[in-house]
Amino acid sequence: MSKIRIPWHLLAALILGFGLGLVISWIIAPLAYTDTPPALLRADFKDDYRVAIAAAYASTGDLARAQSRLAELEDPNPIEALESQAQRALAGGSEPASLSALTLLATDLEQNTTSNQVTPTSTRFLTQTSLPPTQTGTPPTPTRIAITKTPATATETPVPLNSATPKPTYTASPTLGAPYIIDTQDEICSTNISEGLLMVYLSDAAQKPVPGTEIIVSWEGGEEHFFTGLKPELGNGYADFTMQSNISYTLRLPNGNVAVAGLSAPPCQDSEGRHYWGSLRIRLKQP
Repeated sequence: MSKIRIPWHLLAALILGFGLGLVISWIIAPLAYTDTPPALLRADFKDDYRVAIAAAYASTGDLARAQSRLAELEDPNPIEALESQAQRALAGGSEPASLSALTLLATDLEQNTTSNQVTPTSTRFLTQTSLPPTQTGTPPTPTRIAITKTPATATETPVPLNSATPKPTYTASPTLGAPYIIDTQDEICSTNISEGLLMVYLSDAAQKPVPGTEIIVSWEGGEEHFFTGLKPELGNGYADFTMQSNISYTLRLPNGNVAVAGLSAPPCQDSEGRHYWGSLRIRLKQP
């Protein structure tokens, strides 16, 4: 019986060629990407790209350029992507400036999509504040600045990403808009809500939700700031805050036109006689 002889020279050549190929592809001439479109970025790099777009928009007010840059990410819904990132940023305790810029860009994009018209002069409010990750500590006093934007020209033509366009002029104005009043205040006892929430709904005089508005809740020894519109599935004018038991809270807006004191989680009882803490629902509107 003859033995099967292994072609060692072929096996050695195969191993040598495989190793040489790895050395060339990994060390000598590795694959390099150039001019990669933003749509191919990793998810966390896309988040950084959106923050940069939002910061540029907050500085220049050029909505057409912001839309052009967001289109390069090829998100199915750029507005939802911005709102989702802002919600994640709020939960993760990101910088207030990034959160405010994301919220502002998402709000202006949604309003532009709804109205589908160019307004020669528009006014918006930027809020500078600190969002503490916990309910302890007292952040700096928030400042609301009304900024009036007067664009140089009104045009529907998209602006190329690398073209130089004149920047609009910004003029500070002390106008803070119409004040809010309390529309309704209800206690809610529902076992479907796992924690006592202070639920706030903001609407304008036309009963339309108002997103991007800062709300301040304070209590003895603490204060927290949060914004409407970060949970669009519950409404663009909705915001909530988790209350602790046996603590009295005061709710107010930064401009001081409305304040509600003595707020606390109401005691509730389920069908089996067990006690739990309920929620409060407050609706604020402009008259």
